[in-house]
Amino acid sequence: MKQLLLIPLFLHMSGGHWFKKASYPTVDLMPVRMEPWPINLQRVIYYTDTCYAFQFRDQSTMNAVAIKTMDLETMEQLKYFKDGLTALKKGANGDIAEFRNYSIKKVGTKKENSWYILSYDGAVTNFQEPQVNRMLYIINDLIASQH
Repeated sequence: MKQLLLIPLFLHMSGGHWFKKASYPTVDLMPVRMEPWPINLQRVIYYTDTCYAFQFRDQSTMNAVAIKTMDLETMEQLKYFKDGLTALKKGANGDIAEFRNYSIKKVGTKKENSWYILSYDGAVTNFQEPQVNRMLYIINDLIASQH
C-alpha cells in the first residue's frame, strides 16, 4: 500500500515528463525565405487532423534567434491567410489585413518591390512580393488538392 502512495509522489517530483505533449509529424511545405531570416510554411499532422503553420524568425529580436510558429489550425484559416495576402497584393501602401491573432501590413509603393510586415504575438517579420507569390502558389495548390 505504501508503494502505491509513493508512485504519485514520485511522478509529481519527476515533473511528470511521461505525460508531456506528444510531438506530431511536421512537413515543411515550402521554404519561403532562407537563412538568416527564414520563413517556412508547414503542415502539421495530428491523429486525424491536419493544421498548417507559418514559422519565421522574429526580426524584432536582434541579439538572439527567436523562432515563432503561427498556427493556422484549419484549412479555412489558411484560406483567410491567402485571402489577406491576395487583398493586400492588390491594395495600396499602408493597407492592413487584421485577423484574430495576427496582422499583415503592406508597405512600399512599387508593385514589384512591395514589402509586407507580419505581426504575430509580439513577433514581427517581413517579406517581399516574390515571397508572397510563392506563398499564394503553394496555398492555392493545397486548396486545390482538398477538392
